[in-house]
Amino acid sequence: MKKTRDGKRRFSREFKVAAVRRVNEGEALLEVARDLELSTSVLWKWKKRVAEEGEEQLQGVGRPKGSRTGEEVAEARQSRRIAELERLVGRQQMEIDFLDKALRRVEEQRQNKKDDGAAASTKR
Repeated sequence: MKKTRDGKRRFSREFKVAAVRRVNEGEALLEVARDLELSTSVLWKWKKRVAEEGEEQLQGVGRPKGSRTGEEVAEARQSRRIAELERLVGRQQMEIDFLDKALRRVEEQRQNKKDDGAAASTKR
């Protein structure tokens, strides 16, 4: 930890990563914040940043703010969004395959019934 001229505390990247890992491993955010003498809002911001952009994006003491360009941040968000959409498409394809199989099975059962002119039943 390092204090700036205006009295604000600055923490190393390693300190921030360790604090966020404790929360991610199941410790209550409030307990970790109290233990490290941090405000819960600061710890929450660190946790959110790690979730959105990864641990490498936490800034440490002496590192200039905004070292990532806006374009790099946009690319990272876009990559995460693409991955999220690909997972969704995969899940939806599994559901489509399941329903397609179920429909074929129902149709096969209907075709196996004798055609005596009566309406086919969907009951077994």
